[in-house]
Amino acid sequence: MLIKAGLLIDGTGSAPRQGCYLSLENGKIAAVGREGDFAGLEAEQALDYSAYTILPGLIDVHVHLFLEGISDPKARAGRWQETKEMTLLRAANNAAVTLKNGVTTVRDLAGPGGMSLALKQAVEKKVLTGPRIMTCNRAISITGGHFHYAGGREADGPDEIVKAVREQVKAGAAWIKIMLTGSVNFETGNAGPMEFSFREIQAAVTEAERFNRPVSAHANGVQAVRQALTAGVQSIEHGALLDEAAVDFLRSSPAYWAPTLTPFLQMLHQGHFSPQTQTGLEQVYAHHCAMVRRGIAAGAKIIAGTDAGAPGVQHGEVWRELGLFVELGMSPVQAIASATGLAAKAIGVTDTGVVTAGKNADLLVIDGNPLGDIQSLRHIVQVYKKGVGII
Repeated sequence: MLIKAGLLIDGTGSAPRQGCYLSLENGKIAAVGREGDFAGLEAEQALDYSAYTILPGLIDVHVHLFLEGISDPKARAGRWQETKEMTLLRAANNAAVTLKNGVTTVRDLAGPGGMSLALKQAVEKKVLTGPRIMTCNRAISITGGHFHYAGGREADGPDEIVKAVREQVKAGAAWIKIMLTGSVNFETGNAGPMEFSFREIQAAVTEAERFNRPVSAHANGVQAVRQALTAGVQSIEHGALLDEAAVDFLRSSPAYWAPTLTPFLQMLHQGHFSPQTQTGLEQVYAHHCAMVRRGIAAGAKIIAGTDAGAPGVQHGEVWRELGLFVELGMSPVQAIASATGLAAKAIGVTDTGVVTAGKNADLLVIDGNPLGDIQSLRHIVQVYKKGVGII
């Protein structure tokens, strides 16, 4: 197949190109060039997207497919009471919605009962329609720690941590996820105590490294992020309570940062909080934005994760996170790279994320120019996953 692009944004962070052609073969991008560069393919037979923008399929580095972005507390509580069968069916629908919204790869950072692995296998076997799924399987927390209630693997002490890591590897996890703090308490302005000791974090990282598995850390506070980075964690999730020194430390490390701004902004609009909580949320969000702005200016490796499934955060809405990145100082090209080429590097996939020969033909065709209006990413014309049109 030959495709003609009006504007091509390749996901590398490079300047866009106009009037390019892409040839696709066996689900891969065979070549990118100009009219007349493709032997045996006639330009007039090309699929004409000359009025549109083509870019790589988007990558969301932080989702929970088993959850839905329900804001109402009562309705959300009801979801937790549903059977695992119903939850799995909802997760399958969330996966399909994700792909239709132009997100062709996700990193699912914890679900109950092997659910995310079942979805991954079902998509790979074409039983279900959905994005490519990388997953940690079950998140590892201390006994009674954050997310234990959502099917997390509770473990205490280095020896139990080692066993928990091995269990995830055995199950098929591509990543290991550890929970180092709780969520942010907006009334107190903190995320509770460190939930793992430094020795426990080291045990998780060391054991994961033995099996060539990177480690992602849910960490909101300064101490948790510093200890995670010192231990060698490859990905920091949230980091909502960092200070300037912690942001600079993160910038100087090899780790990536998924600040997941979208849930905080969405919660601001929900109206389900007391005045005290609402004020605290506003303060936390303003601080978080300021630290992300600092990270962007300093060149921290910031990547797009929506925390899809969190209150108010629907699946496939990466455009929201990218819009916030642009507001905080990223160029639109950089923001797109944070959900394509840079995101691919961050989560360890080498066959997608950029539009270049040899990569999977995971493509997003949109009506509009996201370099002028990043939210034009919402105006989807077609999504390709390995060269197959989805819409």
